[in-house]
Parts: sequence; C-alpha cells; structure tokens
Amino acid sequence: MRTSVLPVLLVLLLSSPLALGQIYSWRDAEGVVHYGDRAPPGAKVREIETDQLPAGTTARARHALADKEAAFDKRQQESRDAAAKAEKAKAAAEEKQKNCDQAQSYLRALESGVRITRTGKNGERVFLDDQERAQELRSAQSRADSFCR
Repeated sequence: MRTSVLPVLLVLLLSSPLALGQIYSWRDAEGVVHYGDRAPPGAKVREIETDQLPAGTTARARHALADKEAAFDKRQQESRDAAAKAEKAKAAAEEKQKNCDQAQSYLRALESGVRITRTGKNGERVFLDDQERAQELRSAQSRADSFCR
C-alpha cells in the first residue's frame, strides 16, 4: 500500500501549482522518502525536475510574476492618482459654482435697487450712495464673469 501512495503523491505534487516552484525529495532517518516545496535543513535533498517546465523556467516565472506585480502596482497607483485628481477637480468645480451663485446673487441684489449697506469704521451701517453702487455693480459684474465662465 505504501508503494502505491508515493507515486500518487508524486503525481499530485507535480500536477499542482507547486510545479511552478521547486520540488524536493529527501529521505528521513527511517529511510522514508518525502516530497515537498521546502527542504528540511540539514537533509540530503534532491531537486526534482518536472516535464512541464524546462530548466530555468522557475527563475523566468518569478521574474515574469515580479514584472506583472510591478505593472499591476503601477496601474493601481495611476488609478488612485486619477481618482484623487478627479476628486480635486470636482471640489474645485463645486467651489467655482458656489462662488458663481454668490456673485450672481449679489449682482441681482445690486441691480434690483435694494439698498445695500456696509459696516463702517466704527461698526455702524453705512448705505451705498449711487456712485459707490455703480462701482460695486461693475466689481460684482466682473466677479460674476470670472466665476461663471
């Protein structure tokens, strides 16, 4: 029974994903043959070559995997950067829209003829006269034009 289990185990090991890595064979103190992807320290180990992989494929596979991981990490970082840039652009657009709405609202208030006040030097309310209103209207129009492009 023991002899029929070992070949089955060997076939399973060779057909598993471990075939891309190293497979080792060694005998323990009782003379029993073991197979694994890691050799125990101090054991006399024999590296098993598989028919599926030509010699040196393991190193090439590791390099190819490392290259794929690096490319994946780069794409992930680019995706995060693009998302951050899009979020920043969205926040800037929202701020610009808010400023536009405020500028247009103030411009409408100035154009409506409603009396506009400011706070004076001593904290009292001061109403805008016609000349100040005209100057404020030009300034408000300029701000609305710049924010609402």
